Amino acid sequence: MSVLDRLAGRLIVSSQAMDPRSPLGRPETLALLARAAELGGAGGFRVNGADVVRALRPVTKLPIIGIVKDTREGFDNYITTSLEDVEAPCASGVDMVAIQATDGTRPGPDFAALALAAHARNVAVMADIDTLDEARAAREAGADVVATTMVGYTRATAGVERPPFDLVRLLCAQLTCPVIVEGGVWTPEYVSSSFAAGAHAVVSGSSVTAPDLITRRLGEAIPLERH
Repeated sequence: MSVLDRLAGRLIVSSQAMDPRSPLGRPETLALLARAAELGGAGGFRVNGADVVRALRPVTKLPIIGIVKDTREGFDNYITTSLEDVEAPCASGVDMVAIQATDGTRPGPDFAALALAAHARNVAVMADIDTLDEARAAREAGADVVATTMVGYTRATAGVERPPFDLVRLLCAQLTCPVIVEGGVWTPEYVSSSFAAGAHAVVSGSSVTAPDLITRRLGEAIPLERH
């Protein structure tokens, strides 16, 4: 069974420490968070860095989507931007590599070259996109699946509501590959609405593995007079 078949209709949990100050940023801790999510029914994981993959792969049979974030400034694309960023997760045991496929500058090869490198290692490719045109281009360049990961993070989509259900419906109608909803999935209603819009699978991260953001959201409900 292919990795896309295994992920069909499932909730993928992104186990990442978004705040660099987070004490949860150690690979073994992120792997533990993923394992706890598996107890709740997660169907797969998205993790940042080969070290996290190496910590998680021996303890789960679920699909792992790997990325490597390039923290250097000065480039628009920062998710899996070099051949090394592709090779390291592949060598560590991922089932899929996610590669940013948005317009703008990148510090390494183009999306097609990176996708080719992943496919040469028999690893599927997810394209992190933010528009229909980018999704089409990524599909033509070798993407096996596209995800709405970058919506709201680029100049073209600044301020766009997430999850972007209208875009999801458009992608599902016009592409010849599965579509994964990622970004802004905070509630069960967002999960069900994503599948109703045609999603193949749904990714949620902060609502599961980021206690700092979860606490902040809950704290925002405290009446001002009680602060």
